Amino acid sequence: MKKGSMLKAAIFCLVIFINPFYSCSSNRNSNSKDKSMDTTFCWEPLIASPRFYPMETKYARVGIGNSGNWVSVMEKFTGMGLGNADGTIDMSSVTEDGKLEVPSSIDVLWLSYTEKKFYRVKAQLPLYLQSKMLTMFRTGYRQTRPEEHLTYDGFVINMLPKGRVWLYLTGTGRSELVCDSLQGEEVQISLKDFDEEGYEYHKTLDAFCKGRLSDYPDAVVESLKRNGIPEHLWEQYKLRYSYNITYFFENEKTVLGTDYLYRFLTGEYFHRDDNVKHPTLPCVREIQCIWKVGTTEYDGFFFFDENEIIKKYAEAFGSTEKKGELVIHISKYNNKFDIFLRVDGKKYPLQKTMIHVFRDTPQKLKEDDEPFYNNHRDIYSGDIHYIGE
Repeated sequence: MKKGSMLKAAIFCLVIFINPFYSCSSNRNSNSKDKSMDTTFCWEPLIASPRFYPMETKYARVGIGNSGNWVSVMEKFTGMGLGNADGTIDMSSVTEDGKLEVPSSIDVLWLSYTEKKFYRVKAQLPLYLQSKMLTMFRTGYRQTRPEEHLTYDGFVINMLPKGRVWLYLTGTGRSELVCDSLQGEEVQISLKDFDEEGYEYHKTLDAFCKGRLSDYPDAVVESLKRNGIPEHLWEQYKLRYSYNITYFFENEKTVLGTDYLYRFLTGEYFHRDDNVKHPTLPCVREIQCIWKVGTTEYDGFFFFDENEIIKKYAEAFGSTEKKGELVIHISKYNNKFDIFLRVDGKKYPLQKTMIHVFRDTPQKLKEDDEPFYNNHRDIYSGDIHYIGE
């Protein structure tokens, strides 16, 4: 596993998880500008669904504030992952300055290929949610490398099996789940009304869905055969716990870097940030971090096992409001790792975590091109996927 390949993989991950830029004013805020009275913002509506459960919309539109106006999502197809949208539109064609009020309602009609069912959600978003998003748009968030203050620029409608819908606000290097409780209704419409051209070619809904699924990677069909539709999996994904993520280095001269990434089961992710606090978090899925010992730098990648973290978090925290921490213990020579949850003084080891670490020395040693530590040489990091991601 060459370092060059890993860097490409890291870049690929960032491309996947960062919304594309669009024709609007910059999403960089000036710290000196007072945003507390702003009511319009530069954002775009987007759609998404889990990687292994792709969907297709007939239409998806978002109500804008109290204006009575709607803005439509131009993209029809999904399947990039939870909260991970593909496609973009020119928002300057919607308003003169490309700015919109906060989303106030949604209306989406879609087809779930894996279920062969149509669903619709037409809902007014509750006032508390609109207020929450208004605060998030106004406040934005901080990014440390480079040092910038950014704003959310995407409102993502994420469709799940059984007609469920999650809503996200996203921006460069950040994705936040803001609503996980919307439920659509199964609707009966003809394939011809949904997609006339598809009807002319396939004739039946079964054939249409099979044809659409063939456009996706083989892993989609393989996952469906192996796992079916795990109806309650996303209910487990969205569970949140009160915990911090802490690091302990046996070498006291170690300095933890400021540039690291956290990804969670819900598809949420963020880089290190001292502005927005998170009282609760879902189960962690991946951590990328850097630490230094003198002039030597270590780049660590931690990929947590799906079944293990769901089970261990539930076991450690139970159903009560317990507080705890996820501890990453790194040995003196940076080649041994002890990872565990600690709740009420008890340790719950996470022993299936897949880890690789690169080392960069000032001498640029030849061996620096290879992983300094790697406990999963049998699987490429880019091939580590979760069932409901």
